[in-house]
Amino acid sequence: MGQLMYMFASTATRHEKGKTCLDGMRLLADTLHPLGVPITWIMSAGSARIAKDTLCKWHEEHGDAVAVQVPTLSGDFEEKKAAIAGERDAIAEALPWAELTVAAGHQDFEIPALLEDLGFDGLWGFCWEQIEVDQITDRGSPWGCYFMRRDQRLAPAGQRGVVAMEWTARDLLKSYHSGNPCLYSTDPNDVARGGLCSWEEIGYWKDMADNYLRNTRYNEHVFLLQHQEAHEMERSDLCKCYTPEDIREAAVMLDGFVRHIKDRAVFLTLPQAARLYRDTYAHAASSYMLWEDSPTPPYNPDYSWSTPTGPWPRTFLFHDCRAQLIFIEGKVEPVCIRNYGREWRSGEYFAEPMIPRARLVHNTRFGWRREIVIDVESPSAMPYGMALWGDYSLYQLDDCPGLLEGKMMSRELLFLRYDVVEGTNRFTIHLQGK
Repeated sequence: MGQLMYMFASTATRHEKGKTCLDGMRLLADTLHPLGVPITWIMSAGSARIAKDTLCKWHEEHGDAVAVQVPTLSGDFEEKKAAIAGERDAIAEALPWAELTVAAGHQDFEIPALLEDLGFDGLWGFCWEQIEVDQITDRGSPWGCYFMRRDQRLAPAGQRGVVAMEWTARDLLKSYHSGNPCLYSTDPNDVARGGLCSWEEIGYWKDMADNYLRNTRYNEHVFLLQHQEAHEMERSDLCKCYTPEDIREAAVMLDGFVRHIKDRAVFLTLPQAARLYRDTYAHAASSYMLWEDSPTPPYNPDYSWSTPTGPWPRTFLFHDCRAQLIFIEGKVEPVCIRNYGREWRSGEYFAEPMIPRARLVHNTRFGWRREIVIDVESPSAMPYGMALWGDYSLYQLDDCPGLLEGKMMSRELLFLRYDVVEGTNRFTIHLQGK
């Protein structure tokens, strides 16, 4: 059994005329600190100088941490690197105790190399399946945490690098099938405006958390990162987008969500999570996520126009260093293959345009053994996988030529990860009874 690793981050970069969003920061601290949650505050140099006394107190009493907001970047590689280093140094001057190993601001195409050269461990801000919202298009990237390739921030790496970290965790099933991941997220304002949760009525959020918790069966670590902007937790000259009632509602929702998971999760700051990932894995770790659909109230169409509601079938999602594969219940071949050997292009997002079909040759039992033979006709070489849905818990994998990775997901499915070549591929799976 693995562990659910929960992190909470808050952007607190805004400042004007010597003021920053301290009221919003205090409300988040008053909500989460009593539950044992350390907060990672994403700071600019200006907001860090204003909030330094408060941040120092919270660090000493609750273990709060700080991440560096990357400034607007321009110029060549060395000029960008100098700008990031200058911001980090300015924050360190205000907060000399801070472990400034995580940055925020992930959209520059050179950002993995910039941060790696500067010695950062992690980069916060990725939005799984998102297109264009807040000028962020990250569709194609993995969920959770992964090492970024130095030359492509959205692709996982086959070696250690800077750890990519989500902006805020999403409902993987609804995000993929609906095409609207921003509605089905752990951001309190998104689900409140969308009509999915309100005040103490957070059944949908609890179901989402339970999906993450269930998948600790299949993974050493499952990462769930939640975020809320500090300026959105106050009504002031720095932010007037929410009413006082909206702000109180968000605090109540966050309180209820953390209470639901607190006895079953490990609480970490972003620097701690990045260090854990780097210490544990030599390359981007494979992730197995079997997701159940959750009922939700009808969403508010004024907030999320043109979003299908489902219900959708159980969905299995997998990624390793070379591919992301998505399966729906009952279908052996994936419905989506994101091939990280392909170039990322808008509208494609690493996706293979033609997914090879799997054809059963035979599925034969020999006493306490089983042999399954499957043919796959592929138009080209690519990463591939198959999900054999059903209860295979009486067996264990035996000789399976060509198998790169396999997992018995007890009583749910058998997952088989292969590569295919152009033309006919025959796979023979031998299962041995326990």
